[in-house]
Amino acid sequence: MLFVAVHKWKPEEDIVMMKELVAGFTALLEGKVKGVELCSTYMRSDHGAFCLWNSPGKKELDDLFKEYLPKMLKETEFVPVIQSYPATTEYTLEQMKTIIGIASK
Repeated sequence: MLFVAVHKWKPEEDIVMMKELVAGFTALLEGKVKGVELCSTYMRSDHGAFCLWNSPGKKELDDLFKEYLPKMLKETEFVPVIQSYPATTEYTLEQMKTIIGIASK
């Protein structure tokens, strides 16, 4: 499943957040976190970022952040998303069904 992580923090927290990012990215690169993949990151001009994650579920992202990025977790919202381009109608339909299944649990 794809998730957009919306991060925003105060300017005075830049160094703390960067240190946590180093710890989290290092854990990913060393294979300490299974099943979670950071696909892309877009830095914001207002002290934050948008990150696209591929993960089996939100729990796995929460676990990653609780262990390696606890301060950032407090400033983060994970939003399940559907990649609609480039993709087929069938792919998009299946992703929508998955999202609906999550929402109903």
